[in-house]
This record gives sequence, C-alpha cells and structure tokens, in this order.
Amino acid sequence: MLSNVKKVMRLSSFLIVLFLLPCCMGKQKVCDTCLHEISAPLLHDDPTEYPIMSSMFERVDTVYLENAGVESIITSVDEVVSFGDTIIVRSSNSLFFFNGKGKFLYRFDRQGKGTGNYRIIERFDVLPERDELFIMDGHNNRIFVYGLDGSYKRSVIIDDFVTDFAVMSNGDFLFSNPIVYSGRPYRRGLWRTGPDGRFKQQLVEFDPEFAHVSINNPYINHISKDVIGFMGIEDNDKFYHYTADTVSVTCRMVTDIVIPDELKRSDKVFTNPEREYTKCGYLETPRFLYFVNTNYGANLMMVFVDKSTWTTYRMYVLTGEFNNDKMTREPFPFLVSSYNGTFVGFYDSGMITENERFKSLFPTITAESNPVLLFFREK
Repeated sequence: MLSNVKKVMRLSSFLIVLFLLPCCMGKQKVCDTCLHEISAPLLHDDPTEYPIMSSMFERVDTVYLENAGVESIITSVDEVVSFGDTIIVRSSNSLFFFNGKGKFLYRFDRQGKGTGNYRIIERFDVLPERDELFIMDGHNNRIFVYGLDGSYKRSVIIDDFVTDFAVMSNGDFLFSNPIVYSGRPYRRGLWRTGPDGRFKQQLVEFDPEFAHVSINNPYINHISKDVIGFMGIEDNDKFYHYTADTVSVTCRMVTDIVIPDELKRSDKVFTNPEREYTKCGYLETPRFLYFVNTNYGANLMMVFVDKSTWTTYRMYVLTGEFNNDKMTREPFPFLVSSYNGTFVGFYDSGMITENERFKSLFPTITAESNPVLLFFREK
C-alpha cells in the first residue's frame, strides 16, 4: 500500500490552505485538549488558496545530480541526507554520494553475505561529527556502522522488531515500531537504547489493545541537530519531540473519520475507506511539519503546517480541488526527506520529460538524467 500511496503522491503537488485551531503547548502525558490541533478531514472537502511555497523559505536550492556512468544511475529517491558539502541519496539498497553541487563522488554498496555486509537497507542515518554511517538491516536484525569512506566498523544487534530508527549525537539509538505481532511480544512505540543496542528507556507507549495500524512507515526524523521528531499512530495521532532527556508533545492531528472499536482491536485493514485512515510520509523541521493523511486512496491529503503561526496548508491529490493558476506559477515537488532544518523534494527525469511545464523549468534534463533535488531552506 505504501508504494501505491507514494506513486499517487508523486503524481501531484497541489497545496491548498485550511484554518487551524491554536491551543496551548503540551508536554509529556498532557490531556488531548491542551494540544495544538491540526485539522485534516478526509470525508469533507474545504479547498482554499494554494500558497506560494517559495515565499515561506529563505531559499530553494536546485541540485542536478550528475549521471557519470553506470555506477551513478539512480532509479529511485528513497531518502536524502545532506550535511556540509555532502549529499547522500538512498536508491533501494545502495547509497550514492554527491558533493553539494551534485557532482557524483561514489556509490556505496555492501549488499551481500559475510562480515560487514548488509542484506537490505531499510533506513540509514549519519553522525558526521563522528564520521559514521548507520544502516538498518531488518533482514539481519542489525544496525551496520561504517565510516563515511565506506570502511566497515561494527554491527549492533537489534533485539526487537524495528520499522524506523535514528542516531543521537552521543551514539544512542531511538527505535520505533507501531505494529502488533502475534506470538513474540515485540516492543512498540518509541524507545531508546545505548550504542550497543541495549534497552534504556521507553519514551512513547501505544495502547496495547490498539492493533489497527495500517502502514509500516518511517515515523522518526531529525528536526535539528539536538531534536528528533516522532509521529504517533492512529491511537493518539500526536507528534512528539525528543531531546537528550525530555519528551514533549507539540500537537495532534484530528480528522473526520472515527475508527470503530471493533476495528481498533483488529489488525485487519483496507476494509472500508469511510471508516479507516492512516498517516504516513512524516517530515519536520524547526518551523514546518509535513505528513500525509489518507483513507487508503479514496482521498489523500498532504498536510503542511507553519508552526510559527499554526497555519495549515492542505493538498488534495484525488479530489481535483485546487487552484490551477497558482499551480501553473509554482509546482511543488514530492517531499522525500527532512534533515536538520531542510526539506528535500525531487523530480525524476520521467516526471520532467513527460510534462511540458516541467521541461521548461528544467530544460537540460533528458531521459538519461539523474533526478533533480530541491532543498527548501528555512528562514
């Protein structure tokens, strides 16, 4: 399902504005009524004006990723991390290194068997100050640690089932898992371990009887160097910030679908779009919050929140309710990553060469070109 959602999201870029009810700031274990509420209805449409996104950022940098031959060809943009003069793009099970201007440096691929090799890359993270690259391999239940030059350093055993992770500046790990499994009782929610993978602290708990979680999706990202964000699942719909020693709840999403009790206690999903929804695609920076709310393709809403004013901008992909004039003036790409204050979006060569408007924006792109990255820098 996630791949289908991604495909739909990549075909469209239509943001429209909605009001938001501002409330007081919350901390850990606060009441639901004390949070900023992000209104994200799916069954009832309320289209308004499409915003000019470039006006909300300090600047938008366009980076053309060089295609320097077979080793540099990127077939998909799954994650992007940028720091200093380095850009790392994950495409399936390989990492591609570029400099800040898009010049290809090298491809990192240690897929295989044996010491120092991973089977799959589910997520990756970096600690530039330690010159370390971390790859989460769920097939081997390990985090593989390499130098940024590709040299193998060590591996860390993951004791639980994990769907997402992040590395803190001191080397500790944050792990998350939203899913209930029969049999072995895997840990759920958000928790912290030491650099050796040993459990330290449960940070966010989910209702143990709430089994209805539909998308196995990334829920963690680096908001800034010292703050990591986490998106809760449908049992609370809250957004959390975690620093070295505190967890705070900043806001929660509200929608017009109420999951019935019989579905809450069931792990069966995709049965009735009028009664089910899920969230995915969570990204966050110090000023902005972005995620997707969907009832499995019947409607899909991309949500963009300016946290300085708690104004919400909405994008409907399938309803067709958007402002064509504004869309013609400024297309908005599919956002794929956020890292330490910067959103990253992209257009691949197929999206550009098949669209006359995009071809005029990126005239040098051909069918053989690598994707174009857009970096949205905060003011």
